[in-house]
Amino acid sequence: MLFAIFCVCSKGNTSLAQTGLNRPRIGLSYEFPKTYKDWANGFLAGNGKMGIIVFGNPLDETVIFNDRKFYMAAVDTLRDRSFNKVSEADLKLIRDYCTNENWKAANDLANKVHGWKNGGEGSKHPGFEMKINIPESGHISNYSRVCNYRTGEIIVKWTDNRGKWERRSFVSRKDNVVVQYLKAPSGAKLNCTIQLTTDEGMHFPGDMKFTNVSNSDFLNLRVNYPANTNGAGYEGVTRVIVDGGKKSINRNILTVTNANAVTLLTKTEKYYSNCENQWNKKDIQNQLKSISINYNTLLKGQKETHQAIFDRVKFDLNASDTDRALSNEELLDKQKKTEVAVSALWERIFDAGRYHYLSSSSVVSPPDLLGIWTGDCNAGWSGYYFLDANLNLQVAGGNIGDMPEAMEGYFTLMERLNDGFKTNASKLLGSRGMLSGGNLSGLNGLIGALNYYFPYQYVTGEMGWLLYPFWEHYLITGDKEFLRNRLFPLLKEMGYFYEDFLKKIDSKGKYIFAGSISPENQPKGLGFSLVNNSTFDIAGAKFCLITLIETCKILHLEQGSGDGIEKWKAILDKLPPYLMNSDGALQEWSWPGLKDNYEHRHSSHLITVWPFQEITAEGTPDLYNSARIALRKKDEHNYENAGHGLLHGALIAADINNQKSATDKLLRLFKEGFYYNSLSTSHYGNHNVFCTDVANTVPAVLMEMLVSSQPGTLELLPALTQSLVKGSVSGIKGRNRVTVERLSWDMKSRTVECILKSDIDQDITLIERSGIDQIVTKARVSPSLVGRIARIIHLKAEESAVFLIKLKRE
Repeated sequence: MLFAIFCVCSKGNTSLAQTGLNRPRIGLSYEFPKTYKDWANGFLAGNGKMGIIVFGNPLDETVIFNDRKFYMAAVDTLRDRSFNKVSEADLKLIRDYCTNENWKAANDLANKVHGWKNGGEGSKHPGFEMKINIPESGHISNYSRVCNYRTGEIIVKWTDNRGKWERRSFVSRKDNVVVQYLKAPSGAKLNCTIQLTTDEGMHFPGDMKFTNVSNSDFLNLRVNYPANTNGAGYEGVTRVIVDGGKKSINRNILTVTNANAVTLLTKTEKYYSNCENQWNKKDIQNQLKSISINYNTLLKGQKETHQAIFDRVKFDLNASDTDRALSNEELLDKQKKTEVAVSALWERIFDAGRYHYLSSSSVVSPPDLLGIWTGDCNAGWSGYYFLDANLNLQVAGGNIGDMPEAMEGYFTLMERLNDGFKTNASKLLGSRGMLSGGNLSGLNGLIGALNYYFPYQYVTGEMGWLLYPFWEHYLITGDKEFLRNRLFPLLKEMGYFYEDFLKKIDSKGKYIFAGSISPENQPKGLGFSLVNNSTFDIAGAKFCLITLIETCKILHLEQGSGDGIEKWKAILDKLPPYLMNSDGALQEWSWPGLKDNYEHRHSSHLITVWPFQEITAEGTPDLYNSARIALRKKDEHNYENAGHGLLHGALIAADINNQKSATDKLLRLFKEGFYYNSLSTSHYGNHNVFCTDVANTVPAVLMEMLVSSQPGTLELLPALTQSLVKGSVSGIKGRNRVTVERLSWDMKSRTVECILKSDIDQDITLIERSGIDQIVTKARVSPSLVGRIARIIHLKAEESAVFLIKLKRE
């Protein structure tokens, strides 16, 4: 075993971290949507509060405006979802039925007594569209549209008889305004019309009222929701600033004549009551008057916010300049023809995903099923937040991808839903603590869509998955104030929940989750969803209790005799074990006789692998092997062609070192029509149902394939796609307070270089599973009990340490 000592160890960043990572980060298309129904091929921009979809038609531009709050208003008589307070007698009877395996009686009673009624906000909807029309002047050539992922700008260019045109748009994160800039060609003038309107393809209900009250300074479209919605409505206001020339208004269509340029500043807002009074205050008009009208000034603010966040992680796969110059549609077509990774496409999809995630996140809200965008009121699954996989996946890259500003929206949402979660637990399960809401629009946490197939009041493990990103944030930052003030109160509620919920004991002295669901799935051949001991629910409980106890130890809380730790440790010790089925696979229901349904899109039982990392190669080798078998059995099927199914499967594959499984799933997503030409995505292949799950999650998959981390351990290239022979990434955050300032690899020469920076003095077990022959570094290195695939490296606080690693030959 050889440790050569040679290298650089310095405070602060090293210039090596930037080498080879300065490629353009843009989306490029030479096509634009020809009809409104193709709106998903438009380029997207947003700041998490507002969003736009830019078609990019040179002379007949369409821009759709979206807003986080744009859900159909609640009807007065159904202001919120409602459900019964289930009696303790009925809850006991359901537990008894489950314990005795009387599944039909348990499911019948659970469905009979909840009394759930729908209410609250309806489907997500677009706000309106802006139409910009420019008179024709000769043949159009040199057309392109670009989405600059770093700045968030959408840039449309073309040439005609008047010269070279350029139109720019972005949604300012700093100033919370949509900025559009239309400039005439050099030596020419701009003549155009601009209006706010709607398209029949938006499919608005017939009883919504649209009123246009535009003038030459402010375009203003006001919308009333249908009657009996408490006077709810919304509006869009655009301030129009003309450089030279004239502007006039006729029938709410603004005409600009002989101008050098036009700047448009737009804001949207929804009012939950008395919208007419809100409109008449003209608050938006006054806000727009206070915002700079200089495009470059506004762009500077965007670079200080959006770009500063986006640039923290960079990804480079050594693609050729020729491929990088290809359009989105050309790269997608190229990938369809090969099983080898098209590096330029993978680079661009990584950047597009980080961009779309950031653009659909704010400090108060994360992305919903649609990110923040839609062109149609008929949104898939109402465009809600779905809390049993979809939202969880969309935020998967937020912490490790160093976007705390975006993750703040997730944390805030969970805190906002807390009261509703408590109501769910109290009324439906007779417990203190929290029970998740299943799916919702984000105003409150009241549970959604209870029915016979989905008795979601018994999906108790969902809260563990929802709280995991809070813990991950702590593992990355070591922020004890965050741990004390934001996570501990939520974990403590879950301690109370399990004190109340777990009552039945089996013959071995272990608790029975008597009434348990594996999300959206049923045991094969059974025909009932409500059974016992879903691995998902057990894993959620284990995570909550282990993390709660660890948090109390860190913060020196609840440690007296009879206090929380003692009670929660006693519950933890009595949780049922995971089971393996006759295939040797980790069982989805840890209850004898319940058979696995490998065909299903969800892999809920494998949250034990990702995100919880409870099952690992070194820590739990038997369970690790059983998880690998479970994934292999599921991979024999197609995950019902659902994007989120492939995504969770890919994350699991990365964490159990199955590069082929992870790569195959990514290739399906890239080859089977999940990506539009805009590099936004659909829920199913063949562009079926717009949904940002795939777009927003793929960067997390790629990061997990390159770097796996947990406290005390950092694994390099755990599931590297074989055809990605050379590449680099910078800025990934480890769940151990280590930043991977740079990781580069060259598998032909069997060399890896990484630059690591720890917040604290610590020892880290560094793993590369193909085997480490040699490490060249100035840092202290020691052998590891794990063997030749690992070394213990000694990191000093705030010092960047370089490691040159020679890998074992295959």
